[in-house]
Amino acid sequence: MRVHETAVAVAGLAAAGFEREAGALARGVLDAAETFGHRLPEMYAGEQRTAGSSPLPHPAACRPAAVAAAGAVQLLTAFAGVRPDVPAGGVTVRPPGSAPLGALRFTGLSVAGRPFAVRISRLGLGMVEEAADGLQLGV
Repeated sequence: MRVHETAVAVAGLAAAGFEREAGALARGVLDAAETFGHRLPEMYAGEQRTAGSSPLPHPAACRPAAVAAAGAVQLLTAFAGVRPDVPAGGVTVRPPGSAPLGALRFTGLSVAGRPFAVRISRLGLGMVEEAADGLQLGV
């Protein structure tokens, strides 16, 4: 499995309303991250998931890989429903209603050079915790 490509698929599935399928893929990557000490390789392999099994890094994979780290960030922002629009100086928060990863909190973000923080409840409700004056918020 290639982490970055899986993250792109998850973002697309979540945006298209296939939350359950997107959540299953994302949980697989996040579970694998634990196996690799949260330092994902660019790709990994494994057999069908069973109790006690764990994924293996591909022998030619960079480990850890920056592209895999970026993929993990993309997974989380897809489930927060955070969609920045830098040219317009704004951000929209539309998390999936199913909250497939449970409660999430993002702090220390910057959108169009302005601070931003958001919390997603375990019920899938998005709450902006911090937004600088002038940052356009959408829902």
